[in-house]
Amino acid sequence: DYFPMPKSWARYPSHWQLQEYLEAFVRHFDLARLYRTSTEVASCSYDEASGSWTVRYRSAGAAEGEVSSLQVDAVAMCVGQACEPYAPSYPGQESFRGRVMHTVEYRGQAEFHGKRVLVVGAGAASGTDVAQDLSFGAKQV
Repeated sequence: DYFPMPKSWARYPSHWQLQEYLEAFVRHFDLARLYRTSTEVASCSYDEASGSWTVRYRSAGAAEGEVSSLQVDAVAMCVGQACEPYAPSYPGQESFRGRVMHTVEYRGQAEFHGKRVLVVGAGAASGTDVAQDLSFGAKQV
């Protein structure tokens, strides 16, 4: 079943639009019963005979031995936020008197209101999201 993003959206949607799309996707395909948040995956194992995965997980705050399991057709591991941020250094950076930060530290545009901001590495979605958000309050992006 095909579930396209709205044609009226830009080619690269904002993170707000992406959240809206993913929530609609979950409703459309009735995935909420398979979706877990605030969990730690204990193990994933694939069974060749049944062609399915068994995912063993522990809910946040559960006791160490309290593990639940779920049988599913597919597993998607989206661990980007768990990765170490990469922040390259640039010649002359040590003499820059402004703030240098990675997108993982970004919490909103308030502290940048009225300021000139340079976003480096906007080829990734997080950089373009931050640049778009900053455009609503920064003096120049």
